[in-house]
Amino acid sequence: MKPLRRLPPTSLEVSFEDLYAADAIIDIPKRPPWSYAESREVVQERESSYFQKWLDAVYAKYPAEELSYFEHNLEVWRQLWRVAEISDIILFIVDVRHPILHFPPSLYDYVVKDLGRKLILVFNKIDLVGQDTLEAWTNYFRAEFPEISAASFSCYPKDGFLKSDSATAALKSRVRRKYKRYYRAVGVPEVLRACRDTNLVKGGVEVDWDVLIDRAEDERRKREEEAKRKSDEEVSGRRGRRKREQLDAKEDLTEDESQESEVDENCEDADNMVNKLDIEEHEAEPNKNWVTIGLVGHPNVGKSSLINSVIGRKVVSTSRTPGHTKHFQTIHLTSDVRLCDCPGLVFPAIVPKPLQILAGMYRISQVQEPYTSIQYLAERVPLEEILNLHHPDQDDPDTASTFHWSAWRICEAFALDRGFLTARVARPDVYRAANMILRMCVDGRILLGFKPKGFSQGLWREIGHNASRMEKDEERAAVKEEEDDESEEEDIQPEQDGGAFELLAGMDE
Repeated sequence: MKPLRRLPPTSLEVSFEDLYAADAIIDIPKRPPWSYAESREVVQERESSYFQKWLDAVYAKYPAEELSYFEHNLEVWRQLWRVAEISDIILFIVDVRHPILHFPPSLYDYVVKDLGRKLILVFNKIDLVGQDTLEAWTNYFRAEFPEISAASFSCYPKDGFLKSDSATAALKSRVRRKYKRYYRAVGVPEVLRACRDTNLVKGGVEVDWDVLIDRAEDERRKREEEAKRKSDEEVSGRRGRRKREQLDAKEDLTEDESQESEVDENCEDADNMVNKLDIEEHEAEPNKNWVTIGLVGHPNVGKSSLINSVIGRKVVSTSRTPGHTKHFQTIHLTSDVRLCDCPGLVFPAIVPKPLQILAGMYRISQVQEPYTSIQYLAERVPLEEILNLHHPDQDDPDTASTFHWSAWRICEAFALDRGFLTARVARPDVYRAANMILRMCVDGRILLGFKPKGFSQGLWREIGHNASRMEKDEERAAVKEEEDDESEEEDIQPEQDGGAFELLAGMDE
């Protein structure tokens, strides 16, 4: 395998123009028109026919090898349509490590422009990035989309937050990240304030958001006190030491074992709290008797965790495996406010598949060739330093001065360090090592975090210094109109850009 070529820190700076070129934005399927006078069978047949035509059009326009992994199940798209239709407010959940990847413009246009819903962008997992990165992304999205509100959230406490997500020493500390058992969420009041500030006007419904915010603050303080008390009890005595060893051992579980340990089989799925609704019900618009807050986003961005933290206890099960939530669920926050959790689904785009895998949008257990993803990660993050790896050729006098790291060598060194050996011949199990490195990246113990373009030059420290996305769209439309006029006069077909995604494609020639 070819040696690594370490990319500069600016390779982790991205913009919407980098990820979503003008000719590479793929529209999502939208529910065809229907009426209550039609039978269920007729509506379903129309939707199936429309969805198949949409799929055929996508594959006809874009080569299959360039397309990212995306959802092909119509039933999942139907549930997105239902959640978007019945919601008054949409919480668009993104992983703050790579928010542009989780914020497809086509979904934004569908929610805001087509349906006219109020949208709140929620940066989740803010414990995995530095405060300067969070502020930069907040300012960037506010400049690009001035009509949306933004909030930040983490289900882990502030004492575990990164002070810096750039220093190698800080990244090393994430490798042995402690297993946190109790929800001590940060940001629930901020999310509720963002809902309040949308100025939702609805006849017959008066939501006292201030009461909800005060209750969230009180519950947060109680959870922190309870978590601290239980933590103190666990770390005391021989039994506490044994418990810590068991918790640390969880980091070395296989993905399937880890998935089982993450899912709470005893979550409170009470009938009066959580309801799984049939997507064929007649409700197809926001209810007049209560406010519905829908949660939408890619798999593994933390929608269910946000719901558990808002409610104050575990009412929906969670898992680090993408696609754990199968059906959308409604949870009543108060008598006049309900939350609606949509299953995570991956939207079509032209993005590198290794980036999707590292972002947790594809099941690692289904990755047959993990070394391309390891290469992508190692070119941007000093894995050999973070994991304290020893190159197998370092001790050989003939190669000690000329050895090079590669994705295979990193996996081999990691396998030797962890004692991962194959049966019978006892060779380093590089495949198991590669899968574990990928899981550590998805879990946040190895940090692959992007920043907005211009971050290293000090941009995005203040709000309002760049043109918004709406202004850029208007400028592009004006330029395109002028080009079309000129092309008509000269009878020349304008050339189209190839839409190359140079920054994040990232794999060496």
